[in-house]
Parts: sequence; structure tokens; C-alpha cells
Amino acid sequence: MNFQDISLFGSLTVLFAVSAISACTKADQYTGMWQGQPERIEVNASDYATATVSIDFAPVDAKTHRGNVNISAVIEVEQAAQGTEGADLVYEAGIAATASASGHYITEEDDADDIFISLDPASYEVDVDPAGVTFSQNVLTGMQQPELDSLTAVTAERWRALIAPAIHRLFSRYNKIDDIEVHHRSVMTFEIGKTDYVFNRVGVPD
Repeated sequence: MNFQDISLFGSLTVLFAVSAISACTKADQYTGMWQGQPERIEVNASDYATATVSIDFAPVDAKTHRGNVNISAVIEVEQAAQGTEGADLVYEAGIAATASASGHYITEEDDADDIFISLDPASYEVDVDPAGVTFSQNVLTGMQQPELDSLTAVTAERWRALIAPAIHRLFSRYNKIDDIEVHHRSVMTFEIGKTDYVFNRVGVPD
């Protein structure tokens, strides 16, 4: 091996090492939890619904750039005046729900800016706490507490079933995240398809 071959081999080795360190550094930058802005979602039978998504990246293997991921959301749903079956009562409802799903992520080979996420279908959870169901006060005047409790429980379960498909659609968007950039360790920008997203870090980075 002559000097020129040695020089070329050395340059390639350094270039590979720098690329690996750069990818690892970028992956480390987005480790932790990030929260987005409220966004409109389509929930059947609702008049208005939003979801605020959070993503938590937890690296497992630095060499292969793999890790665990949890995606969660806080959902707010508004329902205009509705009548109950077999009754003349008309009411307006507000519903607060939470959802989550977990799985794994891996960065694209030689490019830590792009992430593939695979969520476990069995991990999807949607919860509507009856305490988070509210009704417009004026139409409920005179209702007895047992009636109100019954209406609340039925409403919570109904909306859990209606929200679940919307969450599956929402979370499935995050199967591929492109062009991740972390700014000042506290703001993460990325693209999904042709849509730009801005997430803020939750908590203090290590």
C-alpha cells in the first residue's frame, strides 16, 4: 500500500467517523418529550375537535439509532345541542379525552434527520374521564344527580368510541418524520408530508 492509498483510506475513515458522530449527536438532540400545538381533527358527530400531541423519544441502541417512542394526545371535543333518546332533554356537551400509543423508532440509514416510527396497534388507548364531560348549565337546570350521572357515563363511553378512529388516523401520520431540526435545545421542527410542525421541549434537557 503506497502513501496515496494510505492517505485515501485515512480520509475515508475520518469521514465515516465524523458522519457517525454527527448522526449520533443529532439523535441525542431530540431525545426526550416534545409537545406540539393544538390542531384540528375530524371526530364524527362533533362540531369542533382539537388534539395536542406529545412525542417522547427514548434511545435504546446508539449504534443502530433505535429507540422506544410514546405518542400521546390531549383531545378537546365540542358537541352542539343534542337530544337524548326517549327524552325531550336537549343539551350541549364538552368532552376532554386523552390518548396514547407506544412503539419503536429508527433513524433512516446515515441520516438522523429522518425517523421511521412503528406503533404497536395493541398499545392504543383512548380514555374519556366522566369528570371531563361537561354540559351547558342552562339546559340541565332541574336535573336530579342520578340522571346527570347516567347521562355523563353514557356520553363518556359514546365519545370514547367516536374519538378512537380519529386518534388512529392522527397517530398514523407520524409513521415517517422528515428533516428534524432542534433549535436552542428547546424547539424541534420537522415535516410530515408537506406539512411543517413545531414542537417545544417538555421539561429541562439533560
